[in-house]
Amino acid sequence: MRRRPSIQEIVSSLLMDEGFYEISRDNESTFMDSQIVFSDGRREVAVNILTEDSCNSKSIIHEALIETQKLQSKYDAVILALPRRYSKIIDENVLLRYGIGLIIYDMMGAEEVLPPKFAGSRKENKENIQGNVQNVSLTEAALLRSEMSRILRILEELEARLDRLEKEQKILSSKISELEKARSYTIVEQKIINPINNSMKENRNDEGVPSYLRDNPWIDILSKRV
Repeated sequence: MRRRPSIQEIVSSLLMDEGFYEISRDNESTFMDSQIVFSDGRREVAVNILTEDSCNSKSIIHEALIETQKLQSKYDAVILALPRRYSKIIDENVLLRYGIGLIIYDMMGAEEVLPPKFAGSRKENKENIQGNVQNVSLTEAALLRSEMSRILRILEELEARLDRLEKEQKILSSKISELEKARSYTIVEQKIINPINNSMKENRNDEGVPSYLRDNPWIDILSKRV
């Protein structure tokens, strides 16, 4: 007895007739019953497939559309596959606006109702990205040169300020040295003058006192008894 083809095989046969071949399959996707990725050697197309059981839930269909659109950043084109009897629940204008292809299927075969919009091969996208990166690099280089010029001007200003500070520091050091010398001279003069003044005071105190009373120890003893 001939085996009935699976839904994935029915959808895949349509892409294979257009020159694509299957490169990966995911039957455990969160919002799709299965996801198949095809390639023609230059472009890659992701097809999200919903079964009849999934189409009974509007929330699942809504999430499937969102997840299919997200794949556009990863693949060259994306397609949503639905059972033929549920084809009217999808607004084709919405799919057309976002470039999402539409395939309807039943056990008799699959049909492409709305072709996907190809964003160009990944190689072309890569070249565009490299061109953008190069332009960004040139812009960054110009910004770096401008920033370096600004930093050099700041360094020149700082160098001039340091020169002025060094000159002022030398002037202050010279003045401090002069003040210290003047202070040293003052201290020496006081050391010389103080003994002379003390000697003069002693001489004045001894005037009019007889010689036998000067430095006489008995005078101190007698003065204590009084």
